[in-house]
Amino acid sequence: MGFVILFNAVIVVFIARVRLPPRKTGPLVEWSAFREPSYTLFCIGMFFNLWAVYFAYFYISTFAKTIIGVSASESLILLLTMNAVGIPGRLVCGLTADRLLGPINTLIPVAFFAGLLFYCWAAVSSVGALYTFCVIYGFFGAGIQSLFPASCASLTTDLKKMGVRTGMCFSFISVACLTGPPIAGALIQHRNGNFLYAQVFGGSAFMGGTLTLVAARVAKNGLSLKRRM
Repeated sequence: MGFVILFNAVIVVFIARVRLPPRKTGPLVEWSAFREPSYTLFCIGMFFNLWAVYFAYFYISTFAKTIIGVSASESLILLLTMNAVGIPGRLVCGLTADRLLGPINTLIPVAFFAGLLFYCWAAVSSVGALYTFCVIYGFFGAGIQSLFPASCASLTTDLKKMGVRTGMCFSFISVACLTGPPIAGALIQHRNGNFLYAQVFGGSAFMGGTLTLVAARVAKNGLSLKRRM
């Protein structure tokens, strides 16, 4: 994998060219952004969502082997299936956001269904049900990851500030990406290998993130459901 990344990076270094002249560098942090309720609520909401989103990717193989009893090779197929379904998931969610609803209006139901799936995961007890979970969650989990940057950018009207505001949000939610899977792992260990507490943690994080994103949308555009955002 390392050599694949190196090969692709070398190609980019040799063929990439600057399209526009570089502009003057702005500040690394724009503290005034956190005085905007919509931006602050969005960052908090995505913290909750990203807290949970990678848990299934990390532990689906372990769940398949220890709880369902599949072989190591089939547990890997389940993980690959979840990742493969992410390709149409990113495309469909992106097109829906671009042509119909807007990124945040699309992100909210996607996050809600991801949380609902985590609660449903607690009831999975067969190989067929686990494949169903992997396919559906792979779609919505990838949708969250693809919609997040566009949703953050949509909250910024000044294009000069878009880069720093997006970077600030990424830095904030990076803590969630780093700590989410270990917290889930600790909950699994606390239950002696049972996944229930971790699944409830993930589902609740998604639901908390969904509600906070709804609050961010209301803070930005009010209660009207007809406005694209």
